[in-house]
Amino acid sequence: MSVLVGLLCGLIVWLVLDPLQSRALGEIFQKELQQQLEQRARDSRHRFQQYLGQWRLTATGLAQNWRLVEYVKSPAWAQEREKPKTYLNRLPAWMAPAPVSLGAVTPSQIVLLDQDLEPREIFHRQDLPFPLERAASRYPGGDGALLTTLWKAPFLLVWAGVAQPVESKAAILMLIIPLDTIFLLDSQQAVADDETVVALLEGDQQRILASSDQTKVTANMLLEQLRSRYLITSQSITDFADWDQNVQFSTFVSRKRVEATAERILSTERRERFLGALAFVGVFSLLFFLVSMRLHRLLNRIASFGRRALGINQPVSEKGNQLLLLEAWIPDFFALVSEAVEQARLRHELQIRESEALKSALLDSSLDSIVTVDCSGMVVETNGTAERTFGYTREQMLGESLGVKLFHPDDRQQFGKLLQRYNQSAELVAASAPLQLRAFDAQGDEMPVETVVMPILLEHTTLFTVYIRDISARRRAEREIESLATFASDNPSPVLRVNRRGVITYANAASAPLLAYWSLEPQQTLPLYWRNLVLETLEEGGVREIELSGDEQIFSLLLAPFSEQEYVHIYGRDITQVRNAEQQSRQHQSELVHVCRVSTMGEMATGLAHELNQPLAAIVNFASGCVRRLQAGIGGEAELVDAMAQITVQAERAGEIIKRLRSLVGKNASEHTLVNLNDLVIEVASFIEYDAAKKGVDVRLALEQGGLPVRVDLVQIEQVLLNLMRNAMDAMQQTEADQRILVLSTSRLNVREVAVMISDTGPGIPPEVMEKLFDPFFSTKQSGMGMGLAISYRIIEDHNGSIRVTSEKGKGTLFSVQLPSNPDLKLPGL
Repeated sequence: MSVLVGLLCGLIVWLVLDPLQSRALGEIFQKELQQQLEQRARDSRHRFQQYLGQWRLTATGLAQNWRLVEYVKSPAWAQEREKPKTYLNRLPAWMAPAPVSLGAVTPSQIVLLDQDLEPREIFHRQDLPFPLERAASRYPGGDGALLTTLWKAPFLLVWAGVAQPVESKAAILMLIIPLDTIFLLDSQQAVADDETVVALLEGDQQRILASSDQTKVTANMLLEQLRSRYLITSQSITDFADWDQNVQFSTFVSRKRVEATAERILSTERRERFLGALAFVGVFSLLFFLVSMRLHRLLNRIASFGRRALGINQPVSEKGNQLLLLEAWIPDFFALVSEAVEQARLRHELQIRESEALKSALLDSSLDSIVTVDCSGMVVETNGTAERTFGYTREQMLGESLGVKLFHPDDRQQFGKLLQRYNQSAELVAASAPLQLRAFDAQGDEMPVETVVMPILLEHTTLFTVYIRDISARRRAEREIESLATFASDNPSPVLRVNRRGVITYANAASAPLLAYWSLEPQQTLPLYWRNLVLETLEEGGVREIELSGDEQIFSLLLAPFSEQEYVHIYGRDITQVRNAEQQSRQHQSELVHVCRVSTMGEMATGLAHELNQPLAAIVNFASGCVRRLQAGIGGEAELVDAMAQITVQAERAGEIIKRLRSLVGKNASEHTLVNLNDLVIEVASFIEYDAAKKGVDVRLALEQGGLPVRVDLVQIEQVLLNLMRNAMDAMQQTEADQRILVLSTSRLNVREVAVMISDTGPGIPPEVMEKLFDPFFSTKQSGMGMGLAISYRIIEDHNGSIRVTSEKGKGTLFSVQLPSNPDLKLPGL
């Protein structure tokens, strides 16, 4: 009956709660689904906008390539043209050999415009007509990028100015990239999903312009045609927006996938509710059954009480012989009593066994050896710790004299007297004071132990529990503490203790020079300055290090606070020889840096001679031309003045080259000046221009815009960068000629740090070489001294910077030189 009632109640609860919970769960799922769809749409749009920004950086890097800069500075660019020069699947000379691309996306056109926005150089992937004039007219007046529609199709236009030494822009580089399926897929490749499609949507007509999957979402389809298959979220593009129409970025999520997910969640929840209902029915039925049994026993007790009150001692039945019922009831009653007694005995025995097992486990897990002996000292029982400590088994110890078995012969008498005292005074029931004795284990090794005896008063006899603790570790610790106590007094370095008031409470013998410097004795007070230092150290709670220079010695003092005791320890260290060695090391380093700089200039002599010959040859040519004109009596005064001006310019150029060479080779004192890191990289790149052309290395610049102010020793940093660039060019001699690319880039890492990156496409650095890369006199070159990188590392370290190296076998090496940059530094003109 109770089971039927439980089932009925469970069914009623199920019928009532199932539709309510299903509806509530559906509303929660729809709300959460909408939030997830909106978040996914925002993430997709964010990735798309980041991808557009990457194209802007790509255009800036291409515009800063030295090939393009040199081409714009050449006379060929200054010549007027009637129509632009066109390249079809053939790279122009001013473009780097590597293709301009991001992933699988490449520009359909790369156009070089003059200052009047007239196309001068055009690179096509395909020979197709295109409204270049309309694209160029969208130029915003500076570097940037925007999205627009041309021929009813979306395109990305990116502009980057090609910088000249002056502030004006001599040329403008324009990239034209179609926003097609490949572009949209590449912008989302990090989170590719077959069930999600992104697309560009024409907002007014609700028409698809382009999508990441043309097989599912086709261009020119209307949005209403797709709502039955997809959940659609459309958002405006906040950056690069300059459309002819109202264009939005849309995300399409398959309805089948969403509905399948919803069905799985509802099925799981329905199954959990069904299991909960079953559990409810079971618990309710059990509860109802227990209550029914309780009521049944209560009614039987009431009936029995009524029968006893009426003088009836056996069950009463309205039918049948009552004597026969009593006869049948008595054997059953005694059988029940006997069964109850047997069960009580079994439970008692089980409790005793469990108690004994628990006591045995407690004794065996004790850290002390516990041995029970009788009045004569014979072993009655022992725990497992005693067996492990002394190496005897329980059987080997039972019946043996504990004093003879374990204790040293000289200590057995003390242990025997302790047992005898307890035997004579039965009133002593407290444990004895710990007694330190010597014991032996089964191997005969001696160990110090601490022994406590506790009497056990039984009815007819007295037993003793002996607790034995191995104190070997404690003895070793005590000896260590005693040795440490003499550490401070024997220390050859000064050690002092000063309290909160600045009183020297302790000073070892080695502290005499410090006490003489302060003109103090122990138990006297420090001068005011040092008292304040002690007080500040206690309040701040941190270790502080101070350098003290005496008449003949220099000490490094370490102030270590102990706040709980309110005193400070002062540990001194004589660093006189260290400081003298550092001074000599700085002098030797300066000389070694100068030698390496001269050696580097010697290796670059050919390039420097070539660079110096150019202005000298120009001076000779202009001077010879003037002489010929004067001898022939031809040419006007203006032409001769112009030629002489050119001679002056070239002479000044030669003078700057010699001045720069003298500053780099000269042995001058270190002087830190404020410079623009970009200008420094460009100047060092000019040093290696001849060697790079000779070795077939393509040098590319990717400099941070806006300038990077640093305060450095200009000559030393130029030496570091020159050494790293020349090492990179040497490493790439093992690479194919068309793959030798040296990239020089700068960037701001954070508010207080900037970096120069030197990346090559060489064979990489093996791990065994990487470990010794900055070691002195280590070199992989046959003629190398092995000091270039070691000195470079020390120079950057002296500038509070760092050099980091990453290398991948077969792909190249990247050196990153990081230098501090104070945010308060301002470059002139920026």
